[in-house]
Amino acid sequence: MRVCLFLSSAIAIASCSLSLAQAYPPAANSYVEPNDEYFHTGSLLLLERTVKSSGVRYCKVLNQGESQPFRNLFPLSPSGDRYQVLYRQSHEEHAHHHHGASGWSHLDEEQNGPNAELLELNANLAAGWKDISNAFLAKECDQVEYDQDLDDEEPRTAEENEQGSNQVVFRTPGRHRNHQNHGRPKQEALGLQVDDEVRKLVDSGPDKNRVDIVFMGDGYTLEERDKFFKDMKRLVNDMFVGDTFQSFLPLYNVHALFRPSKESGIGTNGKWKDTSFRLYRDGTELRGIYVANPRAARQACQAVGRYSCDFPSLIGNDPYYGGLGGEFVISTSSNKSGTVVLRHELGHSLINVGEEYDGGQVYSGVNAERWSIQNVKWKHWLTDKVPREEKNVLRVQDYAWYDLKQGPYKIPFKSDGQFKRWSLKISHSGVDTDDSFEAYIDGKRLDWTSPGDYDRDFFEWTGDKGFTKGDHVLEFRQGAKYDHKDDPEDPARPIRQLCSVTLHEFMGEDQYRFDNNVISLYPTFDLHMRKTWRSNHEYCLMRNMASTQLCSVCKEGLWLRMLSKISLLDELQIECHRGEGKKDKHELTSYGVEAKLIPLGQYREDQSKRLGKEERYEIQWFKSGEHFSEWDGQNKVSIPVSEEGLWQVKIEYKTPEVRQDMRGLLKASKIFALNKYYCPN
Repeated sequence: MRVCLFLSSAIAIASCSLSLAQAYPPAANSYVEPNDEYFHTGSLLLLERTVKSSGVRYCKVLNQGESQPFRNLFPLSPSGDRYQVLYRQSHEEHAHHHHGASGWSHLDEEQNGPNAELLELNANLAAGWKDISNAFLAKECDQVEYDQDLDDEEPRTAEENEQGSNQVVFRTPGRHRNHQNHGRPKQEALGLQVDDEVRKLVDSGPDKNRVDIVFMGDGYTLEERDKFFKDMKRLVNDMFVGDTFQSFLPLYNVHALFRPSKESGIGTNGKWKDTSFRLYRDGTELRGIYVANPRAARQACQAVGRYSCDFPSLIGNDPYYGGLGGEFVISTSSNKSGTVVLRHELGHSLINVGEEYDGGQVYSGVNAERWSIQNVKWKHWLTDKVPREEKNVLRVQDYAWYDLKQGPYKIPFKSDGQFKRWSLKISHSGVDTDDSFEAYIDGKRLDWTSPGDYDRDFFEWTGDKGFTKGDHVLEFRQGAKYDHKDDPEDPARPIRQLCSVTLHEFMGEDQYRFDNNVISLYPTFDLHMRKTWRSNHEYCLMRNMASTQLCSVCKEGLWLRMLSKISLLDELQIECHRGEGKKDKHELTSYGVEAKLIPLGQYREDQSKRLGKEERYEIQWFKSGEHFSEWDGQNKVSIPVSEEGLWQVKIEYKTPEVRQDMRGLLKASKIFALNKYYCPN
């Protein structure tokens, strides 16, 4: 603290004035105390890792530099965690066949290519970041390559190359390399182009304290600009105004970036069109969609704003099902299936979880338990006091991707006759009429109704009696309408295809509960028939693509993940009040202090969206540790000038969608000083 002695010397008076000016901010009628975390800067390193058939771990650094601070990394004690590593993989359905539980095969790595995963290193330490990231790369990678357009990484020198391919070289952030622009205009090199247009479709608050999603269109021509924004508005409304992410909406800002393509649509058969980001399908089947120009997509997303590109998403101008998860959330503009794919793939990225459906590879995060029934991750959500496993078995898991024009498709399976019920689920495409597709179990035709279009769709049959012990067979074929004539090929629409098949048998309701309100341990089987557990039957959209809802466990995980990135408190707004009950109207009498909160609970703009009275903010005010209980629950208070001093506001968010907050992410606080020098004379 600096003390001024009021001496007769003019020099002393001048020194005192200078000290006050340095100690206090400029006077104003009101001022803002930003959230303390605004003064922190996070550091991020994102890399893609593939494991070659030789076992060499090859890494490509996609992004590194400053980011928003990571709230879950602020230590609870001086020895608390200061950095974290997130592991993510691309999520798509597999191309291999599985005929029954005894016919499971491994992926052919050379044929299908190595599996890529994303690793993200987060830290809040400025000092020591180079050492942490160097150690991280040395531990996780055998060979490291940097994306050519990373601003903070320059080409290796000859001397550096001689050090070996595993030697990581760091540069001063912000240094641009001579070859970066390649003769392009500076604006384009930074990710912006002349005809780009950005619109903010959801504006919930400052980008720096919100989770920002950017939808970027691919395959929209200049003439399709209006169509792009109409498509994006529909997708946003489906997810955030609709059921899926409605309660989380105040946490998000959503941006739409239009960049015109020279050709309309996306590529097929492994060939992309002349589009902005070069989205394409590997074949004709309606499944994965890949990006051939990820560098352009990264640059475009980052150009939206410094804090606006938390989760980039690419939307292909295509009327049919398809997508991918990973660095980019990819989907299409399909009126029928675009939202179905998008909300599922966004779930992977936003919550940071793996699969819940059977036959996948990645089962990780809050929604998957691999090791212990008794110590299951969601024990605090269980319906039963004692954890139990629901009893079922997977008889068939087959990603067929079969062209029904080639003839009937049969899947044999066995049953032990011990189960009481069954469920057969399929997905198909190109079956637009009721006589275009047929399904059979043991020669008996099943009732089936066409979805009425060519897009990929899902269908389920159930039985209230288990199968008899012995051999059985499923059969699928194109319908009678094609018995005497061929359907003319139309490259603009999907082929008649059986995409996927799963067949489960279940015990009775006493041992396996279909009730989606039940939280228990439900078996899930990966592509090698290894068992993990999920929390619910078929409620969660991470398992059931037709669902619009996340399960309770995933919702809690989403709250905790999002609030690890942002704070419930935007800022404190302080107003200087004068002349209240005083003759001198200029005399300072009180301070109006308002905690600007993310509008949740009692502060939601639309109270019909509130999650009952259980969803609320609890607010407390303290002066030098003394609790002013008369102001509990108020985000706006008037503090008399006589109570100047050191104050603190404590905030806690309560919601029925979170039962366990181990790291205090649903809390926020701010210490601030009230002093007349902040206000004008």
